[in-house]
Amino acid sequence: MKRENPFDEIPEDRTAVDNILRINVTNQMRLTVMADQKANIMITVASIVFSVTVANLDNEVMKWPLLFFAFGCTISLLAAIFAIIPQTGYPKKPGTNEIDRDSPAFNPLFFGHFAHIPIEEYKEDYAETLMTDDRIYDALAGDIYGIGTTLMNNKYKWLRRSYMAFLVGMSGAITIFCVQTIGSADWIWDMMGAVGQELKFLGEGLCFYSLRCQ
Repeated sequence: MKRENPFDEIPEDRTAVDNILRINVTNQMRLTVMADQKANIMITVASIVFSVTVANLDNEVMKWPLLFFAFGCTISLLAAIFAIIPQTGYPKKPGTNEIDRDSPAFNPLFFGHFAHIPIEEYKEDYAETLMTDDRIYDALAGDIYGIGTTLMNNKYKWLRRSYMAFLVGMSGAITIFCVQTIGSADWIWDMMGAVGQELKFLGEGLCFYSLRCQ
C-alpha cells in the first residue's frame, strides 16, 4: 500500500538529506538559467542573421540560399521564444477553472499555484507545509519535480528545436549555393567533358595495345 507521504520515514539525522535537496534545487535552478541564456543567445543570433539575409535578397545569385536560411532563422527564433515563455499552469477541479488544492500536483511553493488562491488560504497551506519536516521535504520534492518537468518538456525541448532549425537552415543554404554554383559554372562541365574524352582515348589506346601484344 502506498504511503500518504513517502518522506515520513526519513531518519532523524537529516543533514545528508538536506544537502541533497539543496544541491538538487541549486542544480535545477542553474539548468533553468542556462536554458534561458541559450534561448536568448539564439534569439539574438537568429534575429541578426535574419536581418542580414533579408537585406541581401536582391542578390540574384544568393537569393534562394538566403531565402532558405531566413526561413530556418524564423523557425529557430520562434522556437527560442517558446522556450522562455513562462509555464504558469495549475491543477484544476474537474469542470471548473478553480485551483484544486487537494491535488497531488498542487505545490504551495510555486507562484503559479499559490497566486490563484486567497492570501488567507495560502498562509494556511504554507503553515501546514511547515508543521513537520516530512511535509517540507514533500513540498520541496514537488517543487524540484515541477522544475524538472518544465525543463524537459518545455525549455530544452524547444531549445533543441531552435538549434536544429538554425542548423538545417544553414546547411540547406550552403547546399543550395553549391548546387547553383556547380549548375551555373559551364567551365566545370567542359572540363569534365574533356577529362572524359581523354579517358576514352586512353581506354581505346590500351585496348589497341593489348590486341597487338597478343
